[in-house]
Amino acid sequence: MKVFLCLFVAIRHLLQSMLAMFGRFFSTTSARMRVLISLSAIPVMIIAATLALRNYRELMTGSAQRAVDAIQSLDQQFLHDTDRLRSALETIGNMDLTPDQIVHALKLAETISGQRYCSLSILDEGGKPIASVVPQGPSCTDVEQLAPPGPVHGTLLEAVQKSGNMQDNGAFLRITVPAQFLDVPESHGYLMGIIQISRPSTYLRNSSGWEVFSDRANPMQAWLLMHNGELTPVCTDCRWETPPPDLVRTLQTQLETKGHGTVSLSSPQGGYALGAIAGGADILIATQQTPLEIEALRNMVFQIAAILFALAAGLVGVTLAANIVLVWPLRRLTYSVQKWQMEGVFDTRITRTMPLELQRLGQAFTRATRRLSRQENRLKKAVAHQALLMKEIHHRVKNNLQIVASLLNLQANQISNPEARAEFALARDRIRALATLHRTLYAEDTLTSLNMAVFLKELCEQTLHIAGAYEEGRVALDIDCDNFWMDPDQAVPLALIVTELVTNAIKYAFPDGQCGTITMRLHRDDDQVTLYIADDGIGFDFNEEHHAQGIGLRLIHGFVRQLRGVMDYSGQQGVQFTLTIPMKEDESAAAQDKA
Repeated sequence: MKVFLCLFVAIRHLLQSMLAMFGRFFSTTSARMRVLISLSAIPVMIIAATLALRNYRELMTGSAQRAVDAIQSLDQQFLHDTDRLRSALETIGNMDLTPDQIVHALKLAETISGQRYCSLSILDEGGKPIASVVPQGPSCTDVEQLAPPGPVHGTLLEAVQKSGNMQDNGAFLRITVPAQFLDVPESHGYLMGIIQISRPSTYLRNSSGWEVFSDRANPMQAWLLMHNGELTPVCTDCRWETPPPDLVRTLQTQLETKGHGTVSLSSPQGGYALGAIAGGADILIATQQTPLEIEALRNMVFQIAAILFALAAGLVGVTLAANIVLVWPLRRLTYSVQKWQMEGVFDTRITRTMPLELQRLGQAFTRATRRLSRQENRLKKAVAHQALLMKEIHHRVKNNLQIVASLLNLQANQISNPEARAEFALARDRIRALATLHRTLYAEDTLTSLNMAVFLKELCEQTLHIAGAYEEGRVALDIDCDNFWMDPDQAVPLALIVTELVTNAIKYAFPDGQCGTITMRLHRDDDQVTLYIADDGIGFDFNEEHHAQGIGLRLIHGFVRQLRGVMDYSGQQGVQFTLTIPMKEDESAAAQDKA
């Protein structure tokens, strides 16, 4: 199961990568335009390919059709020869002549025919030759000795094959006709004529009726397919290469399925046809492609290549033209927009060669960018003016707070009651903490965030210096603060808490001139800030009575609630305060932290 799951995940990642690559490839206008132009050329390519295929099939079937025509021509020639011989034999056999008279009649028939017959014979009732008429030249003696199978009641036409010498070896048509002899009462016999089908090459080229083999522009080969499945060439001395057996079997199967007529088959080398001729034999014709057909095929291939080349050149030209009139102006406009984004300057050259839509788009974008630039300049001036005002406000608030702190300090000096003077001093310290915050904001040149490491260190040192413990050297500060930025809304309550705790530690943790250390830790952990302040003084007993009497502790609790934090404190072996607050995320503070 895990193997299938891993395979599924791998296939899914592969498909996603392929789709992503496909999307990147078609992400540009130029790529999409090339695809559209190529798709528009597909119908033209289909039509050209269809026409080329049709022409190719016509050329391929031309050779096969010539083979079919050759079979029909040879069949007509064989029918002509066999009909003439059959008519002569039937006429002689019905004339009630003696065997000698029949011999004279056969000689006369052979002479009139121009010695086309291989042999003319008289056979007795048992099929034994009585007399023969054999013309000069090649003999058919071996074929002649073949007795007709069984009694012949009518004219019998059959194709036979007999191996003899080099001249006699071939295929023959034999016609057997029943006859009645006059000198032997009620005696019957046969008249037999043999026509040779296989001929020498000189005879095929020069004899009437065999013109299909004399056309040198249309070379042709022929074989007799006998009943026993053997192939006998029509030309006895041409040494033709026998067709492949698989091709012959294919043609035989087609002819058997068709039942009659002629079947053909095309091949890259030429054409083949198989059909029946007189005598029940099948003849196989093989033709080769003529020089005209080869030249036509070569021209067709060249024309197809030329069409494809012209189509490719046209596509390239259309693509380049589309790039010039559409894609390049778009790229120029895109580059101008990118430059405007980076540099704030939009500069596009709008020409009349660009499409009207792009001209209008560039003009509209030019007007829009100019308005945006003017508005941006106004906003920059307004922001700068606002920042200057805020700095001035912080500066004046800081000065006013320092004046208030000084007034409180002067007023405290006029009070003789120690407790009242201490309360005035606490109020003065709190106001000075706020003044320190505003001074830090002004010094850091930022009005929306505060560097806590710098601010708290300065605040603690100022508190220690005002209390007089810094000059005496009996109280030391141990400050460890992370360098991060905080929103002023959180920094003000936190600064007042630090002021209260440090002031209380200086005043109450080390009585009678004791020495000690005040420890402060401020750490940030993601979205949480932890403040830890402790001293190694005499400690403090936090009970309900002291809670009711101390305003400082109530202020600290109020600030903790304002910060939505959690505070924990202890008075054993010195005082320890731990405060945890959620960090308020501010964009400007986050930017300062990253910087």
